[in-house]
Amino acid sequence: MNIESNGKYIIYNGYIKESIDNIYLNEGQKIYEVIRVIDGVPLFLEDHIERLKKSCELIGYKCKIEEKNIINNIIKLIKENKIHNMNIKIILNYYEGGFDSVFYFIESFYPEKTFYENGVKAITIDAVRDNPQVKKVNEDFRSNIKRKLKEKEAFEALLINEEGYITEGSRSNIFFIKENTIYTAPRGEVLLGITRDKILSICRQLDIEVKEDHLKKDQLSEVEGIIMSGTSVGVLPISKVNESFYNSSENIVVKRIKATYTNEVEGYIKNNKNFQKSSCNN
Repeated sequence: MNIESNGKYIIYNGYIKESIDNIYLNEGQKIYEVIRVIDGVPLFLEDHIERLKKSCELIGYKCKIEEKNIINNIIKLIKENKIHNMNIKIILNYYEGGFDSVFYFIESFYPEKTFYENGVKAITIDAVRDNPQVKKVNEDFRSNIKRKLKEKEAFEALLINEEGYITEGSRSNIFFIKENTIYTAPRGEVLLGITRDKILSICRQLDIEVKEDHLKKDQLSEVEGIIMSGTSVGVLPISKVNESFYNSSENIVVKRIKATYTNEVEGYIKNNKNFQKSSCNN
C-alpha cells in the first residue's frame, strides 16, 4: 500500500520523511484513524486516541505506539507542513515480523455552508462492513462505494444489511428523527464514531429521547429528518434518500443538535489553542 500524502512531509515510524520518498506499507492488518485539524488543533484528539487503541485490541494486538508519541507525531506533522486546517490520517500496520506507523495529511473535503442549509443527497446500498467496530483499511469496499456515489451523484450511501435494516453510512453514522425522537442503529453493529458519541451526549443534555434501534429501508417514509455525522462533516442534514425528500435542515431537533455541536467544537478549539506547545519530552 502506497501513501498518498497531501503535505510535503509525513511521519514514518517516528521519523520525518518527504512525501516523495517511496514509502510502501507491507501486507498486514492495517487500522487507521482520521482526525480533523482546525486552526492547528486536532479535534477531540483524546477520543480518537482511545478509539485507535480499541481498534488494535479488537484485532488482537496491543497498540505499539505510546500516547505521548502519537501526540508528538501529530505536532511534528503540523509544524513541518505548516498546515493548520486539514485531516490527518494515522495508519498502524501489523504485519508478520514487524510494525509500522505513519502519520500524514490527506485530501480533505469540508461541506460548504449551503450543504448544511439545504441538506445533501444519499442513496441506499446493500452492503455491510466486515467488522463495523474497527476502523480497518478496506480499499475494495471504499472504491466500490465511491463508484456508486459518483454514478448516482450522491454525497453518502446508507448501508443496508441482509435483514433489510439500515446500519450506518459508508463514511458516517446515521440518525433518524421521528416524532422528536432520535433513532440510530445499536452500538454493537456500527462504527462507534467520535461525532456519534458527541451527538448522543448532546441529546442527553437537551433531553432528546434516543432509541438505539433498527429502521428498515421501507420505514424511511415514516421519518421526518435524517442527519449524518463524521469527522469532516460534523452534523450534516440529509435532504434526499433515493427519490424521497426530507426537510431535515429545518427540523427543530436537527437544529438544536447542530447548534450545540458547533458550540462544543468551538469550545474545544478555544480550550486547546496551545496544543502545539504541549509536546512531550521523549
